[in-house]
Amino acid sequence: MLKKYSYFLDIIEFICRKVIGIMMAVMVVVMCYQVVLRYVFNNSNIWSEEVTRYLFVYVSLLGSFIAARKNTHLKVDFFVNLLRGNVKRYFTIITNIAVLLFVIYLIPLSYNLSLSTMRNISPGLKMPMGYAYAAIPIGAVLILLGMIEQLLIKIFNKEDEKA
Repeated sequence: MLKKYSYFLDIIEFICRKVIGIMMAVMVVVMCYQVVLRYVFNNSNIWSEEVTRYLFVYVSLLGSFIAARKNTHLKVDFFVNLLRGNVKRYFTIITNIAVLLFVIYLIPLSYNLSLSTMRNISPGLKMPMGYAYAAIPIGAVLILLGMIEQLLIKIFNKEDEKA
C-alpha cells in the first residue's frame, strides 16, 4: 500500500518539479524585462512585480511539498539528534502528527480565504486575488500528502530512501 501511495506521490512530485521549473523561468524573464524597462528606458510597469510575487508564492509552496516529502524541510534538529532509538522515532512521529494537524487546520481556512478574495481584483494583472491566495490551500494539501507518507514510513519503520 505504501509503495502505491509513494508511486502516486512520485507522479505528483514530477509534475510539481516541472511546474516549478517553468514558473522560475517565467520569473527570471519577467524580472529581467522589468529591470531593463526600469533602468534603460526609465519606465516601469506594475504587472511584472505582481507576476513575480505570485509565482514566488506558488514556487515556495510547491517546493515545500517536495521538501516535506523528502524530509528535508528546514528544521532545528539539534535536540532530535541527541535522542536515540525508539525515543527519536516516537518524537519524530509526534512532530509529524503536529504538522499534519496544523496543515489540516490550515486547509479549510485558506480555502475560505481564497474563495472570499475572488471578488478583489489585483491592480496590475486585473485578475481575482483568489487565484493568488489559492496557492495556500493547494500547497497545504500537497504538504499534507507528503507528511502522510513520512508518517507512514516512520510508523512502519521503513527506511526512507527519499531522504
